[in-house]
Order: sequence, then C-alpha cells, then structure tokens
Amino acid sequence: MKLFRFQILLQIVCLAVTMIFTIETNAQAMENTNFQAGLKAYQANNLPLAYKEFLTAANDDHADSQFNVALMYEQGIGVSKDEKEAVVWYGKSAAHGNSAAQFNLGVLYENGRGTKIDYAKANELYRKASAQGDPLAIGNLGMLYMRGQGVKENKVAGVALLLVSAYLDSSPQNHAKQNISATRDLTSEMITDAQKLAKEFSTAKNLLVPLDEYLKE
Repeated sequence: MKLFRFQILLQIVCLAVTMIFTIETNAQAMENTNFQAGLKAYQANNLPLAYKEFLTAANDDHADSQFNVALMYEQGIGVSKDEKEAVVWYGKSAAHGNSAAQFNLGVLYENGRGTKIDYAKANELYRKASAQGDPLAIGNLGMLYMRGQGVKENKVAGVALLLVSAYLDSSPQNHAKQNISATRDLTSEMITDAQKLAKEFSTAKNLLVPLDEYLKE
C-alpha cells in the first residue's frame, strides 16, 4: 500500500539529517491509535502531547513512532533535547529496517553526536539505507569513500555514489554535486571510471552488489 510522508530536509555541513514525521496510511499505522493521536497532536502543534503519544506507541515496538520519538529527542521537539536518547530510539527503528532511522543514526555516529564517533558503524548504517535506495545515505556513503573514513579510501567509488545520489535527489538540500566539485585530485580518467560505475549502480536492484564487486577488484 502506498505510503504518504511529510519530509523536512535539514543540511548540516555536508552531512544531511533527514527529519521526517511519518504520516502513513498503511494498515499497521492505522491500527496504532497512539501513533494516530500523536500525528493529530503534532498537526495541532501540541508537541508535548505528540511526544507522549508517540512514546507510548514506540514502547509497543511501532517503528515509525520510534523514529518520531528519536527525532523529537534529537531536535528537542516537545521534549528536552537528548541526543543519547535519540541514538537509542533511532537504533530501535533502524532495527526494523526504517531507512530514515538508519540514515539519521549513521549521521549521529559519523559526527559523534549522542555517541562516540564510529565511522565503521556509520558505514554499516548508510549501507543499509543505501540498499533501500535512500539518496542522501548513498551520498554520505560516497563521502566516507572520498575521505577514507571507516572504509579504505576510493575516490572513484565515492564519486560514483555521489553521482547516483545527485541523480536520485536533485533538490538543493542534497550537496552531492557540490561535494564532487569541491574534491581535489580527481583526474579525467577517475571521473570517466566513476561515471561508468555510477551507471552500473543505477541499473542494479541493490547498488551494494556492484559496489562490493568493484571494491574486490
């Protein structure tokens, strides 16, 4: 069933943090009365009540509510800001396969917010979100390869991932193109190789498969 989401994108340096209050019409969401009550409270700008309702649903293991609780802790929306709690709740939602939670949690690990800096963990989370086609996660994964953080530096792979990210999301919030332009020491051969690799990524059901194959070479 089609999902409907309201998204606000916030760029922090070159590492994007996705802010999403999920407004879903799927059966699972409709069955969770606390989740629905949280949405109504949020839309009415009663943020403390929204937090309370989302938290109740989150404690019932509702993934989208867990994401919303994490976001509220991260941004201090309806509750005191607490990035450590954000890490906990993003982790619960991410474990359910929520790509937005995987992405946001990856950003926190990459920047050492609410937890220590852990590039390997950020890489793991970006990979999971990238496998689901999240363009910002794909871009951040590319930047890890560009800088050699948590992975072996590989600028061809990094540029290829950034090209895919830019193709999937051309909005001003996505700085993938700017990040490519700002990268020094890129030869014409590297760019050509990256363009070819990006085409492989774009046609794959899961871009991690051609990525890992390329990295093995």
